[in-house]
Amino acid sequence: MFTYFPIWDVSFDVAFVFTIGSVIWIFNAFFVYLPLVRPGSEFANEELYGGGITAFVGVTVFEVGSFLLVAEAVNEGRSGCFGWAVEQVLSHEEESGERVALRPSKSHCTHHHNKQMSVDTRQFTQSKSDLAPQERLWIWWPSNEELRTHYIHNLGFIASFSQLLGATIFWVAGLTALPGIYNRMSQTLTIIFYWTPQVLGGLGFVISGALFMIETQSKWWKPAPRTLGWWVGAWNLVGGVGFTLCPAFGYDSRSWAQYQASLSTFWGSWAFMIGSTLQWYESLEKYPVAVDSTT
Repeated sequence: MFTYFPIWDVSFDVAFVFTIGSVIWIFNAFFVYLPLVRPGSEFANEELYGGGITAFVGVTVFEVGSFLLVAEAVNEGRSGCFGWAVEQVLSHEEESGERVALRPSKSHCTHHHNKQMSVDTRQFTQSKSDLAPQERLWIWWPSNEELRTHYIHNLGFIASFSQLLGATIFWVAGLTALPGIYNRMSQTLTIIFYWTPQVLGGLGFVISGALFMIETQSKWWKPAPRTLGWWVGAWNLVGGVGFTLCPAFGYDSRSWAQYQASLSTFWGSWAFMIGSTLQWYESLEKYPVAVDSTT
């Protein structure tokens, strides 16, 4: 798990980015929660600078991970094509000096890491009829028709989009947490632009985690604890609950409520960390290590 990093695989990238983001949120939770438990450990402006900056960085990393999660959802079964797609975008920008818009791609997946094609010629060694079109295409974002006819009915896409929407709304709270903004807002502005985006964003995380759990179940009401993906969704659901309870308590300025708000972020961050680590492991399951007994 710590010796192989297939960065061209978007499934791995999603898990790795969310793991990094969860680590940052754990640091944030320590900056905010530890002074309440051990006041003697607090340093000057710890919550404002330590908590504010890590909150902004953490939510930005979550935003990147959520975008990659949606990209993974619309390219189900083609996650390994991600690195090639990024390479083509970047190389085109360098050669032409123009920005590339994210549009539905109609090109075939003929990149070198595909085992069914030549590295030098980038030509398929199998006939085109052997591979379905869905297996040879990489898209950054589906067309409107695809959204209406397919993806809007796809549970994985809905869960991923809920995560992206929640992270985007939550990003507003991360921005207003920065020093120079948070400490200059009135109580009304703090409620509107700091606490409320956390409530809405946290709900997006909760919905996403719940849908990912349901996606792995044979029936919507029947848990699937023997499936690793189910636990990924479950721990992300717990993390979403923690990130939702934090602002729910945060609306109340009394000391006990502020304590619970900080504590909710603390255990919510650890829940996201566990879920992301499991997702990281799950993303590597398609790369098993075989032991050659003949050597």
